[in-house]
Amino acid sequence: MKFPFKKTRRWFSSIRFKFVIVYVLVNIISLQLIGLYFTTQFKAKNISKFQTTIIEQEKKLNYNIMEEMVKLSSDMENNKAIESNINKTVSEFSSNDLVLLNVIDSSMQIIASANTNSSESYVGKRSVDPIVEEAMRSGQSIGKNQTDESGRIYWTYANPIKADNRIIGVIYIMSDMANVYSDSNEVTKIFIYATSLSILIVTFIGLFAAKTITKSIERMSNQVRKMSEGNYEEIQGVTSKDEIGDLAVAFNQMSNKIKEEQLITESERRKLSTIINSMKDGIISTDSSGRIILINDSAKEMLNKEEDFIYIGEHALDILNINEYRSIRSILEAEDSMVISIGQDEEELLYRLEFTEVISDGLDDYYGVTKLDGYIIVIYDVTENERQEKERREFVSTVSHELRTPLTTMNSYVEALEEGVLDDKELAPVFINTIHKETNRMIRMVNELLQLGKIDIKEEHFDKDLFDINKLMERIVERFQLTHTDKNFILHLPNEAIFVDGDHDKITQVFDNIINNAVKYSPYGKNITVRVRQNYNHNRVSISIKDEGIGIPITHIDKIFNRFYRVDKSRQRTMGGTGLGLALAKSIVEGHKGKIWAQSREGYGTIIFVMLPSEKLYDEWE
Repeated sequence: MKFPFKKTRRWFSSIRFKFVIVYVLVNIISLQLIGLYFTTQFKAKNISKFQTTIIEQEKKLNYNIMEEMVKLSSDMENNKAIESNINKTVSEFSSNDLVLLNVIDSSMQIIASANTNSSESYVGKRSVDPIVEEAMRSGQSIGKNQTDESGRIYWTYANPIKADNRIIGVIYIMSDMANVYSDSNEVTKIFIYATSLSILIVTFIGLFAAKTITKSIERMSNQVRKMSEGNYEEIQGVTSKDEIGDLAVAFNQMSNKIKEEQLITESERRKLSTIINSMKDGIISTDSSGRIILINDSAKEMLNKEEDFIYIGEHALDILNINEYRSIRSILEAEDSMVISIGQDEEELLYRLEFTEVISDGLDDYYGVTKLDGYIIVIYDVTENERQEKERREFVSTVSHELRTPLTTMNSYVEALEEGVLDDKELAPVFINTIHKETNRMIRMVNELLQLGKIDIKEEHFDKDLFDINKLMERIVERFQLTHTDKNFILHLPNEAIFVDGDHDKITQVFDNIINNAVKYSPYGKNITVRVRQNYNHNRVSISIKDEGIGIPITHIDKIFNRFYRVDKSRQRTMGGTGLGLALAKSIVEGHKGKIWAQSREGYGTIIFVMLPSEKLYDEWE
């Protein structure tokens, strides 16, 4: 037996690829975590160092300016000299990243300023920066990052100037952090380059390691593939002393053993296969659990599966569609054989199955009883025999039943007449009339059976001729209106004549049967609607007969055209009828290459549709 190994394997689905991917991903994740931690800490320390430097410088500046600002008085000349000293002190403030330095007094007026990015002077102007106001109000130093329109980041710092626990001003510093972030970005780039190089090196190392590990596995896999093709050579090239090496030794021992057993088994299998495949009947052999181990060509043809369907290994009961039993053993306990069907409707095939147990000659060592090796299932095609027998039984049973009832009635009435009822002027005519009706009913049933039989064997002759279906339906409805005045007949006919090429009498018989059923099952005063329509595109005429009677259950609607079929046998018996009317109507309609079907809703009525080929004739002078 060959196993469906893939001779070519995609590299992306191999163990080697998965090993490399896992190895590389572990290293990437490790490097990324380390790099993220390192760059984050480096950036945080740079920013902290940058801010600490400015704060330390500001402390010295704050002290010097505080000493000058406490000297301010009402003397304008003296104040100018003090402000000049403050401006000199501010201008001497050294920082490479300084953008702006303002000294603000308690009235929020800028009394000194140093600006490295602009020649604009802020001295004398009022400070409106929120952090200056907050520092003045809270008495606490405030640092905050700000971003301009171009995306450049600045660090602003406001620290109050205090004298004797009194806030006399604020020093406001704005510093450019571009260099700090630039240094961090350079470190990040260097780390990315280093990570990429590490990934490349790790990938090569992973490929080499994966190849070393999986090489022995690939050799064993190749040998398993060869074994499936019947080659039982030993695995070569696996000399490692690890678990893979032990597996290779065990595999070689198994291969040699299988090779010996395979030769013996193959010889016996060929002999048995030749015998079984030459048999006309289907043969299926299974193991003790019921799974197929052998099946001949005849059985495959009978089961009608796909050509490439693999039977070996499947459970026999599943293949045979047997659901009522759990196991073959339970079938043997109930019966030795059974009949199954395959297919549906007209394509249904019947097969008789015979089951036999295969028992070992010896005894089971553990339980001390005979050991069951499996089962043999023989399949016989009994489709035609079963169908003929079924039809014969059904026909004999139905005809016997249909004839027995009127004959019993007639016999009872005849006996009553012989016993003196004949002299009774009131009862005698009633009895004789009943005998006459039952006799006519049996004659009608026999005639209908003969007619159906002729149609079945293609001996029924149809005298076809063109006639107007509208006029035919009009005459039939008028006739029923005269004889059934308790029903309301409604007739819808098209304005134009519709001609049908058919047997006038047989078509009349069809609609007589259908309308008679509609009359029979419609309550007093209900409507019976007859409608004729023509489909010019397909040259068909459709006639529908709708009643408002008891209706037909949905489960019975497809069976009403079967011979002797009755939805309610007790009701049918009281209303009369042979049970052949619709069956005969269907045979006649189909003999005219037409179609008949029904629609019904229980309690609301039934519609019978008849479709026949039709023609529209035109006047030559038109």
